[in-house]
Formats: sequence, structure tokens, C-alpha cells
Amino acid sequence: MIDATGLRLILTALFVLPALYALWLVAAPGRPLNSRVTHGFHAVMGMAMAAMSWPGGSGLLVGPQILVFSAGAVWFVIAALTRPDGMTRPAALLRAVPHIVMMAGMVWMVAVMDGSAMASGAGGPGHDMPGMDMSGAGALSAMTLSGTGDRWIAGLLAFFLVGVGLRWLAQAFDQARLATPVAAQGTAAVAGIRPGAREPACHAAMAVGMGVMFLLLV
Repeated sequence: MIDATGLRLILTALFVLPALYALWLVAAPGRPLNSRVTHGFHAVMGMAMAAMSWPGGSGLLVGPQILVFSAGAVWFVIAALTRPDGMTRPAALLRAVPHIVMMAGMVWMVAVMDGSAMASGAGGPGHDMPGMDMSGAGALSAMTLSGTGDRWIAGLLAFFLVGVGLRWLAQAFDQARLATPVAAQGTAAVAGIRPGAREPACHAAMAVGMGVMFLLLV
């Protein structure tokens, strides 16, 4: 999907690093099952997005992706309603909205690209796919959406995800601030970086990366 090598590598890093961290959390001992499932969905999404950045990513099976990411969207709704973590259910559901949108966005992206590929049939190389414009290939993205409705959806998803990603990034910076200074021989010594910054940082990387991917489709 991405023609520019530098951008492709950057996006791959934005997806793969959070996915590896999510896999590490899945395998970490002592974590509850719901946490493992949540991070498992994040890991699968990160790996799938990384694959989409490369030409071979179009060969991924569509059906399993739609099934997995649809299940992911449903999972985040159920998890928010049944395990609100001391919050009210509406507040927990609101907090889960970015994750739900990311999973639903994956379903939409896969479905749109599959619909275009299926409609192209035996058009052969060099032919535009219905719903996709290949004329701009060779710049940043290998394809863009040609349908007005699809382009609006992709633009809205890009705007939302980049905004959410920046918000998560701000949270990560807040969490990563040096802990309360501890006096040591009259000089302020500081504790280490708070580990609570890792998760919002990973969410931010993946959300911004997805936002860029959707923006390239517009």
C-alpha cells in the first residue's frame, strides 16, 4: 500500500513495536484473562497494519481479518460494560471508544480493499480498481479511494485517530514525567520513568500510524 520506502519503514515501526509490547503483556505471568485478550487483539491489529504497509500485505486472507477485528470491536464493548474498573459503565464505554473505532476501522479498511480487488477481477496490472484510484501511485501511497463517501469515511477516521493518538501521547508524557523528587545530600534526586507511560505511548503510536494510513487513502 505504501510506495515511499521511508514512510513504509516508519509506519512499520509504529505498528510492530506496540504489537511486540502487547505480545509481551499477553505472555507476562499473573495477568488476568481479560487483559491478555485485550492486548492480544492489539498485537494482531499491529501486525496486520504493519503487513498492510508492504506490497505483500494485500495477500492476507480477508475473511479471518474481518472476523477477528469484528470480534475485537465487540470485545471492547463487552469489556467496558462488564469490567468498568471502578468507573460508571457510560464512562468506561466512552474510554473504550478509540479502541472500538480502531477495530471497526480495520474491518472497514479490509472490506473496502477486498471489495475493490474482487471487483477488479481479471483487469490485470495497470488497470484502476473500482473504488480505488491507482493513478497517484508512486508518490506516498500505491492507491487512493475514488468514491466520495469512502474518502469521507477515511478522512474522518484519520482525523479521529490522529487526534486520539496525540491525546494518548500527551498522557504518555504525563506518565513519564519524573517522579516526586527525593532529597539526596541537598540535591534533588529523581526516581525512574514511570512504567505507566508505556501503554498510552503504544496506543498513541498505533493510532497515529493508522490515522496516517487512512489519510493516504483520501
